[in-house]
Amino acid sequence: MIETSHSMERLRQLLSTTPLPFHEALGVAKEMMLHGVNDKEVLYYQKAAILLLERVFRPAFQGNVEQESKLKRLMAKVGRTPGLDPGEVLGEVSKMVAAPSAQASGATAELANQEADRLARWLLSLPGFASVVANRPATYGWPEVEEMVATCVQEQGREQRRLERERYRRQGSLFRLVDTLVQTAERVHHPVTELHQARALLESQEPPGVVLPAFVDRILVEIGHIKAAMVAAQQNVHQANAAMTQLNELFRQADRQLQESRDQELFDIFTGLGNRFALTEVRKRYGSDHHQVLLFLYLDKDPDAFPRLNRGESYRILGFIGRHIEKSDLGQAFYVGDETIVIIVADQYADKDIAHPIKNRILDRLQATKGFPTHVRFGLVTMAITGTAIMDEAALLDKGKHWARNSARRGGLPLKTTAGQAEPLPSHGD
Repeated sequence: MIETSHSMERLRQLLSTTPLPFHEALGVAKEMMLHGVNDKEVLYYQKAAILLLERVFRPAFQGNVEQESKLKRLMAKVGRTPGLDPGEVLGEVSKMVAAPSAQASGATAELANQEADRLARWLLSLPGFASVVANRPATYGWPEVEEMVATCVQEQGREQRRLERERYRRQGSLFRLVDTLVQTAERVHHPVTELHQARALLESQEPPGVVLPAFVDRILVEIGHIKAAMVAAQQNVHQANAAMTQLNELFRQADRQLQESRDQELFDIFTGLGNRFALTEVRKRYGSDHHQVLLFLYLDKDPDAFPRLNRGESYRILGFIGRHIEKSDLGQAFYVGDETIVIIVADQYADKDIAHPIKNRILDRLQATKGFPTHVRFGLVTMAITGTAIMDEAALLDKGKHWARNSARRGGLPLKTTAGQAEPLPSHGD
């Protein structure tokens, strides 16, 4: 009981202090109410609790009829309930102590109003309060102080939200710029570590710890690096396109060579004649002072005629003609492409006209055969060559093919020309 008396005296001093140290007084009261909780059988707890409520808390509620009534009912409840939970009593007392005094005495109310007016005047001296409080009465009470504080808090929240929106608006353009730069840098495989750090600063809710001009300078430096990387990437793309163009050209050349080799292989299967390379090897045997005669035979097909003559049938016709010429010992036949046969005339016929015998004995009889296409014509041109060792063979073949086509357009008229001569000479008898 001595400790309880000391605690009650301590609590009475705290209750008489202005302003009331509520938490400290409540701690002392809680310690007193919980003391002796294990001695419920001797009703020590009930006696101490009733004494505490009567001598300590009741004077604080003097003048407040409602709170005094609640306190009396609580004391009666404690007295007739030996096993009452101390926490329940503590909760009830806390509510009564924390409740505002609606029926305070006149002197207490006057002191409270003076304290409220003094606090309000002090708050109005602050720039934040003075700017938001519009209506200023002559005196202030606690309701006005509470309204003033609530208005200031609301205004500060509104201003903070406005500043946040402004910050997001300013950072939004920077964020979009950084995001665009990140995407551009990733496309050109440029390092994006600095840009990711910048974007993390912009996305952070915390105020950025960098100065804005320095931050923008870093972004500008990264833009310069990205521009240089884009220029290098464009150059690489141009070089790659040029390399792809060259590679495609090589592929086309390879395809042409493969097609030519397949055509030549197909022609060799159908005709058995020599090819362009065999012609070159045979002509190398002739000296520069040797007189050489070439006979060009061109198979001309009307492209508009139907049914068309396919490649295999053309090869069979040319092979048939070439084999008959070789069997007649008139010369050696070679297929040189473009539906053209070149015959190196035998030496014993070099000074004779063999174009007409070939036309009469082979070509005319072939065209008179039943079922032979009527839209097929033959062109023949005889070319006399001297100085074969220094003659450009490609130009020689092109010229012979050209005059063979002219002969086909003239109805198969055999023509004569000389290597290096501009105009052909009519054959004998024409």
